[in-house]
Amino acid sequence: MIMDISIAVVAVAFVALVIALVMTLKRVMKVLDSVDHTLKEVEPQVEEVIARTKRTLDETNALLEDIREKSRKTDSLFQTVDHIGNGLQELSSTLTRTASAQKERLSNVTALFSSGWDLFRKRRSERSSEPHQRVK
Repeated sequence: MIMDISIAVVAVAFVALVIALVMTLKRVMKVLDSVDHTLKEVEPQVEEVIARTKRTLDETNALLEDIREKSRKTDSLFQTVDHIGNGLQELSSTLTRTASAQKERLSNVTALFSSGWDLFRKRRSERSSEPHQRVK
């Protein structure tokens, strides 16, 4: 008789375990159905986002290629501007050296003229202070 009671208790426990397991599996099924429903709703939105992202990347790549092409086209312009800048710098240096040399020459001429003018005034003042003698 103890054996029969023990088997009955084990059978009841097994039935309770199966019922609990079935209830848990039903809850898991509800959660999985909810996840499936959510994924079906989100999938079109994700596909749209992916499509927009792809279009944006394509446009960005096209824009970058356009920038590269325009940059290559302007390289020669900037090289020309650089050459002009170097030429102007050389011209400026040459003009500065020439102006410096001319300034020195002009300074010498001015000093010579000033000395000549002083000598002329000195001679003139000496003549005016001497009595006028006429050569006969």
